[in-house]
Amino acid sequence: MHKKALEDLSSDCPCDKEEWCFLRELVAHMSLTERNAEQLRLVYDYKFMKSKEEGIDIGNERALREFIDSYSAKFAEVYQDGMGHDELFERVFGTKYIPSEHNGNQLS
Repeated sequence: MHKKALEDLSSDCPCDKEEWCFLRELVAHMSLTERNAEQLRLVYDYKFMKSKEEGIDIGNERALREFIDSYSAKFAEVYQDGMGHDELFERVFGTKYIPSEHNGNQLS
């Protein structure tokens, strides 16, 4: 999905609230397993961290390729159903999880 289409779909999405969310509902009905959803979220986190470190957007393809090369084995080793994202992040990347700017926070 193109970034513009995703932004359009989520423009009125109350994702920061405990209400029904079209984007979350859409993802839930795509039949993603919890494992796949968590892995995709870690790829997104990796993209944010690496882009911030380099001062440029590294892009989705590079982030996915680098995550697979560097972290997929660790993910497979530590992942357990029901594991919280913060704990999974810490076990995979070896550092404490700090939400991205998209969640109103910044990496420090």
